[in-house]
Amino acid sequence: MTADAAASPGIRQVEIAALSPRAELRAVIRAAVVLLVAVGLYLAAQARAARDEGSAAGRNLLPYQTLIQGHTVVEQQMFRMLQVALLEAQNLRSVSGSWPAVAALAELGIEPFVPDPTNRGAQYAWRMMRNGPTVNYLGLPDRAAAPAWLMILQEPDPTMPAEPYQNDEEHARLLDGTVLHVSIWRHAGGAQVTTAPVRLPQAEGWTQVFAIGPSMSH
Repeated sequence: MTADAAASPGIRQVEIAALSPRAELRAVIRAAVVLLVAVGLYLAAQARAARDEGSAAGRNLLPYQTLIQGHTVVEQQMFRMLQVALLEAQNLRSVSGSWPAVAALAELGIEPFVPDPTNRGAQYAWRMMRNGPTVNYLGLPDRAAAPAWLMILQEPDPTMPAEPYQNDEEHARLLDGTVLHVSIWRHAGGAQVTTAPVRLPQAEGWTQVFAIGPSMSH
């Protein structure tokens, strides 16, 4: 340091020393704790949001309704196949003007109507039944412990005013604009289900299954 610098009262000398190993360790630990707290708060917020979303979806459920997330992986797979099958059946109905038979769906390779030889679980016998404007696709298992499955597609009553379309799990629209009521149902006692058309599923032991849940307007 020069004599001029030493004599100048406005200049202060600051000595910068390297942190000791112990001080460095404390600094690293503090940074790690801060990071862990931040990650913990983020994960807690995400979990709370997921719980809120799930409770909101389940808030509109009626006693005979359920969300598929609470069921086994096998049943979730069946539900997803039936969601796709619903769309395929609607497309065929739009093109041909009539609902496809089970044999036609199987011939097109649409699951679950086509038998899967690799499936070690229950095998299902499917049939289509029609009762006026309502079509049933009923699947009965070959094992008593397996659930039965049902797709219901209801066309509008021509004597009633047309219903506006709602973008939810219980409505579908054909290419000509016809609005349908659609639903997927599960019956825990597959061996107890008869082959008669299902008129009022909730009164016959069926449970309506949703991916997200019914809309507020349901």
